[in-house]
Amino acid sequence: MNFYEQQLERFRRNFDFSLKIYEGRPLEQKALCIQMEEKVEHFRIPKNFSMLYQERQRLINYIQDTYLEVKTQKEAGKYGS
Repeated sequence: MNFYEQQLERFRRNFDFSLKIYEGRPLEQKALCIQMEEKVEHFRIPKNFSMLYQERQRLINYIQDTYLEVKTQKEAGKYGS
């Protein structure tokens, strides 16, 4: 596993771990999603590792889906706000 694969995996693990820490706190979860999405989008992968572009995009999509899920749950009143 090269540096770029390791970094993408680290981003995913950190995101999942932090999301569990902020469970039940939608504002912090939404902020985490926005911050991690920016980090992953700005993480540059060299052209000779172009196969990792899809992996990076999958991670971005996962973060965006999580953001929408948190937003939907908050609007549905799951958090009691």
